[in-house]
Amino acid sequence: MKMIERDTIHRRGQALEDQYFQRVDQELLRKLREKDERDERLAELTKATGVRDERVATHLVEAGINASNIAAMTLTPLVFVAWASGSVTPEERKSVMSAALRRGVSSNPLAFRLLEQWLQARPPRDMWGLWKEYAAGVHHTLPAETANKLRQRLLEQAKEVAMASGGVLGVGKVCPAEQRVLDEIESTLPARTDG
Repeated sequence: MKMIERDTIHRRGQALEDQYFQRVDQELLRKLREKDERDERLAELTKATGVRDERVATHLVEAGINASNIAAMTLTPLVFVAWASGSVTPEERKSVMSAALRRGVSSNPLAFRLLEQWLQARPPRDMWGLWKEYAAGVHHTLPAETANKLRQRLLEQAKEVAMASGGVLGVGKVCPAEQRVLDEIESTLPARTDG
């Protein structure tokens, strides 16, 4: 009887050990698949944006930004200008969406929906830091003339959003909070005189 009990205990122990290592193997496979998927998203994002800084690309991917919605990220400053006074007015919303349409974001449904979502619920503050990191990285990799044109267009669009609800009858006034965002855009994307 003792021999049979030992065999039963041994077989049960072996089965438990096999089960444990099967779970470990499944977990390792899951982690490998996740890493492969993350690496693929990084490669797609790098190709779509030209961002070569792996740290910046990783931060973007971790925030849910990918090749299919990166267009919304380029309009982040307009969203933060719109939210600067604490809420987004219909005029500011219209101004941001108009800029998005001019940039062709409507042809990218995921980016367009993300932008609409950001105008309904304020995006997290760390999204602003992420945009600054992304924009500064891209700004310095572009030829100076291209970087300056993109900078100027973004500043003009951001000022349009800031002016959309201010002043008398919505004309001519930028509130101090909006001006701080505009100043941050300028300091993130300084005018370049090189090459």
